[in-house]
Amino acid sequence: MSEKEVLYGQQGAVATITLNRPKRGNALSGPMVNLFVAILNKAIEDPTVRIIVVTGNGKYFCTGMDLTPQDDTPSATDPVAATQSMFSTLSRCPKPTIARVNGPALGGGVGIVFSCNFRIVHPGAYFSMPEVHRGLIPALISEVIVPQLGAFRSKQYMLSGERVSAQEGYRVGFVTSVAEDDASLDKKVQDYIDLLLQSGPGAMRDVKLLVDNVDGRGGDAKVVPVYVREAFGKMISSEEAAHGIGAFASREKPSWDEFGLGAEKLKSKL
Repeated sequence: MSEKEVLYGQQGAVATITLNRPKRGNALSGPMVNLFVAILNKAIEDPTVRIIVVTGNGKYFCTGMDLTPQDDTPSATDPVAATQSMFSTLSRCPKPTIARVNGPALGGGVGIVFSCNFRIVHPGAYFSMPEVHRGLIPALISEVIVPQLGAFRSKQYMLSGERVSAQEGYRVGFVTSVAEDDASLDKKVQDYIDLLLQSGPGAMRDVKLLVDNVDGRGGDAKVVPVYVREAFGKMISSEEAAHGIGAFASREKPSWDEFGLGAEKLKSKL
């Protein structure tokens, strides 16, 4: 790669990961996937990073996996495993993630969007899973998409390969917000960043884990109440909770600077 296909930048507590292959619609090559995972892990392990934004450079957010013939040079990385790692690492990231969807997302690009907690979308963007038009199936992205969309919508979109507009995505419920234009896209992303910066890093990590566990247990009438009770007990005794409650009692804004999540704090107490 003569130019980095994935860019990384940090402003304050916000890290931005940019897919940077605009001439190829930010299609994901094998080396690009590996670089994305490495950069994502860097952001996750950095205690000064509290929010991660993922976006694309150019007209497209991401057009999915690059299906053109690749270099025959042997790779030590299993491309299927690497791609699964990309989706799982992003979807299970302990820090809040925002997809700044600057343009159309296809195939694996849809998987990246669904792996993020917030999806702020340009009005001209659309979503499509056209794999079946090429005799393929969207197997690797199904793990993050089907649980959120449900069987009916997943089959509809995956069988037809239809283009789902940003507005339709919002109506269906997998888009957080649709911007009016480029400037509005950045403003809406910043609005959510500002909201997230008001929250405790550990609490946000544990909220994500709580929701995943409660949802993953299928609403079991016996297991869920026990888990929730234990989670509450561990949370209320944390230093972060004490700081937040103390600030509330003093009518002050809590400062979360000392509660950043680095490698030593990534594992939840829940």
